[in-house]
Order: sequence, then C-alpha cells, then structure tokens
Amino acid sequence: MAKQTILVLVDIEHSDGAEKLLRYAWEAYGGNDIHVAFVLPFGFYNYIEPYIPEDSQKAAADQAKSELLNLMKRSEVSNATPHVLRGGIGEQVLLLADKISASLIVLNAVRSDSHLSTLGTNAAQIARHAACSVLLHRI
Repeated sequence: MAKQTILVLVDIEHSDGAEKLLRYAWEAYGGNDIHVAFVLPFGFYNYIEPYIPEDSQKAAADQAKSELLNLMKRSEVSNATPHVLRGGIGEQVLLLADKISASLIVLNAVRSDSHLSTLGTNAAQIARHAACSVLLHRI
C-alpha cells in the first residue's frame, strides 16, 4: 500500500489532549507521511493585526513552533513535518490539506477540558468542507 499524507491538527494550548491525539495518530498512521499543524488564531482578526508589531508576530510564531516541536518530542513523534499557520483555524487547515494533498485529517472532536460532547466549531467546519477524509478523535 502506498504511503498516504496524514495531517494532524493539534492545539498546543491544550497539551494533554494534543499529546493523546499525536500518540494515537502516530500509532495508527506512523508509517505514512505525517504533518502536524497548529494554527495561531490571532491572524484571523485582520482589524487587530495592523496594531501588532511585526517582531511580536514573529516572536509568537517562533514560540509556537518551539512548543509544537516540544509537544512532538514528548509524544515521541519523529520524522513528522511541523507547520505553524496563522489565520482562521478551519480555513488554514483546509488550505494546508490541499497544499500537501492530504488523504486524511486527524483532529480532536472537542477540547479535552470540555464537558460537552458536541462537535467543536472548527472540527465541524473542517469535517464539512475537507476534500479528504476526516477522523474526529474523542479523547
């Protein structure tokens, strides 16, 4: 069977859920081409961005990449490609999935600290509009 491209969306702000998701994805799909993505949501608010200094935006992206790499290391995920994106979460994930020709997007259905069992808005958007299969993992 040919290698597939798997995109795993994590939220570094919720590291326990992100670690569980990464471990699950690595165990299930580790022989494939794995991409791990985190989206910095502040880029979505275009009316605020002009007031955030460029060096602050770069520092935030660098910090997010460092945290993403640490998360991958703690989860024992190796040989995966990290991505730090900016903008609307659903939109950025769908754009990246198209760019890398993902055959599967793996993400948590809800935040780990949520007591609701409903689908999160970003997960719903991605599941509804993705051109590939989407696996919603419940933690």
